[in-house]
Amino acid sequence: MEIVLPSDCGNAPRIGIVGNFAVNWAMGDEAAVSSWLLADTEWTLVGDGTYRGPDAGVSTFPAFKPERVELISIITHGRLASCDGYLEAAGKRVCFSHAFRFASTSKTAGIAELRSYCIAL
Repeated sequence: MEIVLPSDCGNAPRIGIVGNFAVNWAMGDEAAVSSWLLADTEWTLVGDGTYRGPDAGVSTFPAFKPERVELISIITHGRLASCDGYLEAAGKRVCFSHAFRFASTSKTAGIAELRSYCIAL
């Protein structure tokens, strides 16, 4: 799979965390995604529903295995972060945006809330 991440200054450790999380989500890596979700995490997939807990990612994974994942931007500030990009495979494309709220400003803090928008083109 081809993975394209945005270039950045490298000053914000959470940029790497968010980028890796988004790639793991795109690949459907349940263990990697679940490791960042807390027992009371709420993950809203807009237009589909809200899922809770460490297994919430399973209900939000893309419907296909991407051949290419590109993250266009990653923005972090304190407990908040966001990223957007797209997935492609066999002529299918899904554009996505994730908005994160971490439990604290610590770089090891889990994700308390996540809101995702996915649009198939």
